[in-house]
Amino acid sequence: MSFDFHAAYDELNADDHDYRFYGAVAGQLQAGRVLDLGCGTGTLARLLARHGREVVGIDPDPDMLRVARGKPGSNDVDWRLGYCDSADLGWADLAVMSGHVAQVFVSEEAWGDVLQQLHRALRDGGILAFESRNPSAQSWERWTRAATLRTVPSADGEVEFWHETVDVSLPQVTYDTFTRNLTSGDESRSRNVLAFRDHEAIDRTLRRAGFEIGSVFGDWDESILTNQSPEIIVLAQRQ
Repeated sequence: MSFDFHAAYDELNADDHDYRFYGAVAGQLQAGRVLDLGCGTGTLARLLARHGREVVGIDPDPDMLRVARGKPGSNDVDWRLGYCDSADLGWADLAVMSGHVAQVFVSEEAWGDVLQQLHRALRDGGILAFESRNPSAQSWERWTRAATLRTVPSADGEVEFWHETVDVSLPQVTYDTFTRNLTSGDESRSRNVLAFRDHEAIDRTLRRAGFEIGSVFGDWDESILTNQSPEIIVLAQRQ
C-alpha cells in the first residue's frame, strides 16, 4: 500500500496561523458567503462554515476532497471538484487562497487567469485574500532534508517526508518531495514548481485583473512587510 499523502496532509501542515487569520478576516468583513479556492482537506472551509457562513470549497484533487468530506462538519460546506471557473458569478463576499495556493499558478498566464476568474466570482467590492512566500526571505534555502524532515504514521509503518530544492530561477523555484517508508524501505519522489512573486509583481497583476490592494502584511501577526518577512499576505478589493 502506498503512502496516503492526502490523509496525512493535516499532520504534515499542523500550523493554523493562516486559518485563524482568514477566519478573523471573514469576521471583520461580516462575510456571509466565502469561496475557498484550493480548499485541500477543508480545514478552513469547515472553520468558516461553523460560524454560519455559506462556504464553497473548490479543489482539483479528488483525494483532497475525499479527505475533506470525511471530516466532522463537512456537510456544511458545498464541495466542488474543479477550478475557479466552478464558482458562481458574483456570489462571494470573500475569496480565499490559503496554504500558498497562489504560488502553484506558475505561469503569468495561469496566474492572470485565476485572478480574473476570482474577480468574476466576487461581488462588487468583495475581498480577495491570499498569501505568497516572500522571495526576499529565500525560504527555499531551508528546503533540505535536515531542515524539513518529518515522520508520520501510515498503515504500513512510519514514513519519512521531506523537501529538497532543485533549482532557483526566480520567480520559479523547483523542488522535490521525498517519502521513505521506514519499515519497507519504499521510497518516492515527486517534482513541483512554485512561483515566488514579489510585492510589486503581485500588485501589478492584481490591478490588471481589476483589484486594488487594501492591506499587505509580512506575517500572520499583521506585522509590516519587510525584506525579512516570511510572507506576503494580501487583502485586495474587487473594483
